[in-house]
Amino acid sequence: MRVPPYHKEPSWQLFFSGVVLGAVIGWVVFLILYGAMQERQVGELVKYKKQLELYEDRYHILTEDNEKLKEEKETLKVQDIEITIINHDKYELSSLTRFSIIDGIKKDLNHLIAKEVKGIKDNKELLKKTIENKSYELDETKYYFHVEDLYIDTTIEIGLMIVKVE
Repeated sequence: MRVPPYHKEPSWQLFFSGVVLGAVIGWVVFLILYGAMQERQVGELVKYKKQLELYEDRYHILTEDNEKLKEEKETLKVQDIEITIINHDKYELSSLTRFSIIDGIKKDLNHLIAKEVKGIKDNKELLKKTIENKSYELDETKYYFHVEDLYIDTTIEIGLMIVKVE
């Protein structure tokens, strides 16, 4: 018995080339989908790690000041900082980029946790200038902000507008 010569039949050549081409296209599609899924997972992991670091920093600050609070008269203290970037859609910032920038600003303002609200209200212009005069760099891109909204209570709420991107 003899193997038929498939190299002379064009229909078999088309079949085998279609199988090979289909396998290559399938593999490329798999790599693209798997890469997108892994990128999303890495982004969430980075986000949660940064949140954990922030909460650990706040925990240390609050436990250090806990003894002072017990001794002092009860006054209003800053407990949290919330930052929003108002015009992030205009610059098409991804959620990971936006979160990283906000995390950097929160780290700069982390010393305000457990401080008296009255003292921060008295120096709110200084707080505004601190944010506006500093550039925040991420992925070789510098972001400059303008403080649009500033509400000071036990939670400091800051609304930022991106002024310039370099």
